[in-house]
Amino acid sequence: MNFEELFRDFWWLMFPIFGMAMAFRGNASTERSQQRVLDLIKVYTDQGKEPPKELLDMARKGLDESVEAAGGPGKNDHAWTFVVFAALAAGFGVGWYVSQSESYAFAFLIVTVTMSVLALGSLFILLFGRK
Repeated sequence: MNFEELFRDFWWLMFPIFGMAMAFRGNASTERSQQRVLDLIKVYTDQGKEPPKELLDMARKGLDESVEAAGGPGKNDHAWTFVVFAALAAGFGVGWYVSQSESYAFAFLIVTVTMSVLALGSLFILLFGRK
């Protein structure tokens, strides 16, 4: 397999790899800025001074964001995950229904079942998850 065949067969992988790289970069940037805020607070406390209110607010904001990102308060307020997965399941279901006689119809069925399972899972999380 040469580079041309490799690129032709797997060109689409550049999008998820780029997305993962950007997410990693964003997380590293956020971690670095939170660490700077904590270092500044430590400098103030080592000197026996009270840290400025703005600095404490920045640290509190970073903590609140990390709690929400970890599934904390407010994560079940929206049903968008259910709506998106249900819409994808319906769309691929229609695609499967329309192309039942074609050889590629099985692919539509696989995606339909997968999206339906994900929609049901997100609905259960929405209904029975942490409030």
